[in-house]
Amino acid sequence: MKDFIVRIKPLTPIWTGDANRKNTTLRETGIIGSLRWWYEALIRGLGGAACDPTDESSRCKLDHDKFYKAIKNGAPIQEALNAQICQACQLFGCTGWARKFRLEIEGNDITPIQEVWIGTREKRKDRFLKRNISGLMSNDLITLRFIPLKDISQQEWSLLNISWKIIANYGALGAHISQGNGVIEIVENILPRSNKLWTFNLKKNKDDTELPNLNSFFFYKFHTKFKESLLSLIKNNVFWTHDLDHSDFKNDLNSLRVLWTNYHFLPIAFHIRDTIRHLEKDRNKRHEIFGIGGQNAKGSKVFVSHGYKIDDKSVEVRIWGYDLEEDIKNRIKNEIGSILGNKLFLSDENRKKLEECILTEEKEGSELLLEGLR
Repeated sequence: MKDFIVRIKPLTPIWTGDANRKNTTLRETGIIGSLRWWYEALIRGLGGAACDPTDESSRCKLDHDKFYKAIKNGAPIQEALNAQICQACQLFGCTGWARKFRLEIEGNDITPIQEVWIGTREKRKDRFLKRNISGLMSNDLITLRFIPLKDISQQEWSLLNISWKIIANYGALGAHISQGNGVIEIVENILPRSNKLWTFNLKKNKDDTELPNLNSFFFYKFHTKFKESLLSLIKNNVFWTHDLDHSDFKNDLNSLRVLWTNYHFLPIAFHIRDTIRHLEKDRNKRHEIFGIGGQNAKGSKVFVSHGYKIDDKSVEVRIWGYDLEEDIKNRIKNEIGSILGNKLFLSDENRKKLEECILTEEKEGSELLLEGLR
């Protein structure tokens, strides 16, 4: 079977991590896990079923005895699979059923960035904490090689292509995507595709209303422009990095400069999260939307990017998420431009250096579903 490739360029650092929470190499498992997350959301958006592979009580398992008995009794292989495992597991694998492809990553210049730290704005348990900006970048293209191990249907290739399109144009790849990581550009994609308008024959949805469904997603892009060059602003130390009472915090302007000059992104995802988090006044709702750490940890339903370069004075920022009420979505969309400067800069005087932060593109997940089927 023929190999197929996707070539990408990272616009913000990619994080894939390992069991020790280290991120020294770009790991195939991290890319596959992220791609599967988007693939599942797409399938649910199309009305199909996709299990939660992290939930041991509900994730798919293929019982081989039942599977071969069904085939022996005349059931087609696809029908026998559909009876036990969801469409996502059929491509990405589960207990009893191997993934249909192997992924290999090729790239000569994939290196960890110089770490940058952003302090917390409030004390937690009587002390300020530090938030880490890290990940892998490359100034060369990264090649992702898909090597089929079993027959992959045209429907599966089409769903995979749509998933990649959404990731590259509106979302992000890998982990820590609520903290700025994983924005990519697809430079080349030779995965099989079809111009046919697909009517997907999917196993119908189960009770997975709490899981990400593309129909409930929103996607915003903001053009953030400054009155001076960003290199000049970084050199002049105008961006907020920590509270003045955070006495043991050490500023590292050189690392900020390197991230901008070498990798062309401005690490402001935490500034953006700090800006939009408190647009929701209700504490319980805020934790439901933006996540919470600790013993009862819950992941964020809102994701933000760092600012990736448009020109010397401008960056683009993405904010997206799912299952949000219209009120908070509208507040994010309409208020961020007027309040971002409050969190971005060290002083009131410096806030004037932000010329504008305007919404340039807005999409609903339902729109992307229609576009993907065309």
